[in-house]
Amino acid sequence: MVSGLNASGLQFVTNVNDLQSRLSQVQSELSSGLKVQTPADAPDQVSDILQLHANIQQNQQIQTNLTAVQGEVTTADQNLSSGITVLDQVSTLAAEGLGMNQTAATRQTLASQVQTLMQQMVSLTQTQVDGRYIFSGDADQSPSYQFDANSPTGVDRLQVTTSTRQAEDTSGNKFPVALTATQIFDARDSSDQPTTGNVFAAMNAVRVALQNNDSAGLQTATSAVKDASTYLNQQQGFYGNVENRVSAALTQASSQNIAYQQDLSNRQDADATSAIVEMQQYVTNLQAAMASEAKMPQTSLFNLLPS
Repeated sequence: MVSGLNASGLQFVTNVNDLQSRLSQVQSELSSGLKVQTPADAPDQVSDILQLHANIQQNQQIQTNLTAVQGEVTTADQNLSSGITVLDQVSTLAAEGLGMNQTAATRQTLASQVQTLMQQMVSLTQTQVDGRYIFSGDADQSPSYQFDANSPTGVDRLQVTTSTRQAEDTSGNKFPVALTATQIFDARDSSDQPTTGNVFAAMNAVRVALQNNDSAGLQTATSAVKDASTYLNQQQGFYGNVENRVSAALTQASSQNIAYQQDLSNRQDADATSAIVEMQQYVTNLQAAMASEAKMPQTSLFNLLPS
């Protein structure tokens, strides 16, 4: 059997195939933007690339969670600011009720205004974000309080809950993000009695004293409202700290995401400039090979036969 190609011809075909394969690879890198498209392209990089993709996905989920928490915490902070304003208004009404010219009738009118403010305070405890009662702790599908003028504290406590929700940053550190309405507005001792700082009890004491035209009771209630305002400011401080923590965690997550993306790009993305230069070189080499082969003398078995 006679081979159709000599050793030189076989080498030429091998070289051309190699150049065409390299050219095809570079063209694929340019069109996809990736230098690593299959495990075979860089076996030593596959594990790191897969891990980076997993890290990026996890990091983005953390960012999503933190952004949601940030919205809730900001809303809670704003609501507590509103609550402090409501207490200031109650203090003003109490001071007005202590005026020398007040009568039982005018104090009744002031009591009605305090009751309206109490109802506003209760509505703050029922604040919802994305369908969740943010001050209802782990039982966030229902409110914890409703107004009740006949209750000693002016409210009905619908449930007693705890809040175990935590946020997580990119370092894996977790921190609490919420307080319950009981902790914020309805401070109580171990025997479940209202303590100094109980917002509902203080407001209701003002309302009842005004209704009863009770100057001594109103004086005591006015002091209780001041204590409640101080206590509510302290609870707002918790949310201020959480806001700072969440903001720092989001900044950390954003920086981490940039670092992951850069590392992934370095390992996976094609260098367009280098790829174009490389492609041009392969095209030139291929053209040169073709031109060189065309100039080679063509012989066959007929050339070896005698004339």
